[in-house]
Amino acid sequence: MRSTLTPQMLQAMHAQQTDEVILPLITLTQVGWEDELRFVPNTQPIQHNGDEFRPLAFDVGLPDEEAEGVPVINWVADNTDRRMVEALRQVRGTVQAHLVWIMASDPDVIQLGPMEVEMRAAEYDARAVRGTMGVEPILEQSFGQRVMNPANTPALF
Repeated sequence: MRSTLTPQMLQAMHAQQTDEVILPLITLTQVGWEDELRFVPNTQPIQHNGDEFRPLAFDVGLPDEEAEGVPVINWVADNTDRRMVEALRQVRGTVQAHLVWIMASDPDVIQLGPMEVEMRAAEYDARAVRGTMGVEPILEQSFGQRVMNPANTPALF
């Protein structure tokens, strides 16, 4: 997964000093939920393209760009607000996530993304909610009607 960063983001990242703040925005959706959950790791809500993202202390890392394996995004969120745990307890099926990175000075311009990912796993304790998201879930879907396993193709194994 390779992405091109905007010149503004590159300048902010490489500057010795900057007032810019790079923020990830995450939108979580699931069939059984009433509304989408929108979060930003900021002290105040952010308006992005008409949607409000509520403050939540979380950290999301970009996936490794290794040639082997399916890219995975690791994330961790503070568990002081129990709304996320309540939503995760209601999950039946997969949770879809939409990730973008913006600059706080211009929240309507997407600097990196969007990434459409699928929440693979989530666990929580009294302090944190953490899990993984798959960047390319299509790579794990079966293709074709035949399955090659030791029972029907022993010469391959």
